[in-house]
This record gives sequence, C-alpha cells and structure tokens, in this order.
Amino acid sequence: MTIDLTTILILVVLALVGWNVYLSTRGKEENEDESRLNEIKTSLSSQTSSLEGLIRDVASFQDPLSKLNRYLSGGTLAGSFGEWSLEAIITDIFPPDKFETNCEVISGSGQRVEFAIKLPEGLLPIDAKFPSALYDNYMDASNRGDKDSVNTALNAIKRHVINDAKDIKEKYTQTGITIDLGVMFIPSESLMQLIDSIEDLRQSVFRDSRVLVMGPNSLAAYLISIHMGFRNLALNERAEEILVEFGNLKKEFENFESSTEDLSKKAEAMLKAVDKHETRERQMNRALKRMEEIGEDNKDNE
Repeated sequence: MTIDLTTILILVVLALVGWNVYLSTRGKEENEDESRLNEIKTSLSSQTSSLEGLIRDVASFQDPLSKLNRYLSGGTLAGSFGEWSLEAIITDIFPPDKFETNCEVISGSGQRVEFAIKLPEGLLPIDAKFPSALYDNYMDASNRGDKDSVNTALNAIKRHVINDAKDIKEKYTQTGITIDLGVMFIPSESLMQLIDSIEDLRQSVFRDSRVLVMGPNSLAAYLISIHMGFRNLALNERAEEILVEFGNLKKEFENFESSTEDLSKKAEAMLKAVDKHETRERQMNRALKRMEEIGEDNKDNE
C-alpha cells in the first residue's frame, strides 16, 4: 500500500511539472511575456512545495499505520486487541458483580478464560480469538485473484476456528460449574462475515463443541438479552416479596376488622349499661321524690 501511494504522488508531481513546462513554453513562443513566465515558475515552485509537504504528511501517517498492521498481524498483540474489545463490550453491559475476569474454571488446571458471565445455572465462559494473520492471507489472495490461495486461506481459517472451539470446550467448560455452552468472540465484523460465508462452519462448531462464534454486534445483542433476563428475574423476586407483604397487610386488615367488631360489641354493651344506669337513676329519683312527699305529708298532719 505504501509503494502504490508514493508512486501515485510522484506521478502527480511529474504531471504538474510537465504541464507547467508546457504552459511556460507555449507562453514564451506566443508572446515571450517574461512576467508570465515568472508567475508560472512561482506557481510551479509553490505547487512543488505543497506536494513535498503532502508526501511528508503521508509518510508520517504511514508509519503508525504500518505499526498497526504489524500489531494486528497475529501473535500476542492481536490477542490483546481481542481481549480489550471483549472487555469493552462486557463492562458496558454488566455490573462488576455479574462477571469474572481470568477465571480458572477447572481448579488447578492453570487454564484461565478471559471472561465468565455469572448466570443462575452456572458460568458462561467467553474467550476472544483473532486469527488476523490468516485473514490477511485471505485478503492478499483475493486481491491477487489467486483462487487456489483463497481456498487454502479459507481452509486455514476453518481449521483455526474448529480447533479454538475445541480448546474452549476442553479448557473452560465443566459440568456443575459452567453451563453447557461457551462463546468464541471474533473482534472483527469483516472476519466474522468471512466465517459466516464458510458453509456449515458455525453450525458444526456449535454441534460438536457447544461453542457459539460471535462478532461484536451479535455478542453485544446476546449479552444484552442475558442482562434483561437478570432484570426480569430480579423483578420476579421483588414481585414475590410484594405478594408476601400484601398477604401480611391482608392479615393485619383482617385483625383490624376483627378488633373493630369487638370494639363495636363492647361499645354496644357499654351503651346498654349506660341505659340501665339511667333507668336505675330515674327509679332512684322517683323513690327519693316519694320519700320527700311522705315527709311533707307528715309535717302537715302534725
């Protein structure tokens, strides 16, 4: 890519130089206008300086681009890129208490999966794989139009994905600790599309190793659905608590209703007692009144 871009820039410079020379010669032949020639020379000098600056800028841009290509061309650095991409997706969806990092699923094995999501049924192991060098080989063969090399690159990618899926199953899944499922994360949608184009690859990997092969978009959607499941589960648990509290409230209401009935009965009994008291009071008043009348009659008789 670097050689092609530099060659193009050189051709542009030569074309501009030739055009300006042609204009200069033509102007000299027509009117030999010295001032016009000076203007052309000044313009040519300015254009040459601008193109030289553009070449320097392109060279400065190609340096980090070349480093990036070397960075993504396989090895541990490409693996780190996959881990960072996976971490960004998981931490953006789940709180820290819902996943583990560098989890040793099989105790004492020394094999640690990059991330494990905590599900009610067990852990869901997720491991990033990035065969970028194989993908580069495929792209180079495609650009050359070499069908044999294209098929060779596709077969290499297929073998790589199958072997990585077997590793995830053997190293990061265990009955009673993880669910019967693992996830292989491919941090490139372009590479993911290429894997999808290989007939029956994803289906056979899932059938034989119980591993889902996912790119950034599909993994994010899958993890969001899991997170929504957590929220629904929490909501159901809260619903049960609400039902329990509602039952307690119902009992309290029934007790209150019973207490109200008892109070009403006691109030009625009290009213009856008051009525009896008033009746007795009236009778006592009548008796007293009769006694007073008898006393007055005795005084009159004397």
